[in-house]
Amino acid sequence: MKMSLKTLFVAAAVALSTTACTETEQKNAEAKTDATIDQADAALDQAGEKVESAADKASNKLDTAADKLDAKLDAAGKKMDAKVAEADAKLDAAGAKVDAKLERLGNAVERSAKQTKENLKEANR
Repeated sequence: MKMSLKTLFVAAAVALSTTACTETEQKNAEAKTDATIDQADAALDQAGEKVESAADKASNKLDTAADKLDAKLDAAGKKMDAKVAEADAKLDAAGAKVDAKLERLGNAVERSAKQTKENLKEANR
């Protein structure tokens, strides 16, 4: 095969330009890849900060809710204690009334029994 010098030069020029084009494209691709990696890292950092911020907010809301619940439970406990104390006082008062009535009833029974004995004694005389 005979090749002319002109064809040889054209082939060499094409090969060199292809290599140069490939190297330029490769450098451009590497630069784009590096830029994309940097952008992805920045986006990940930003997403991480957003997630951390959201977690902090959620934690603060949970703490606030727990504090409110604790306060409500304390208030409910105090109300219940007051109601129990009130009911206890009412039961004590009712018990005292029952005791007083039973004592009066016992006294009345004793008086009635004495009176009945006296009436029987008089009736038998």
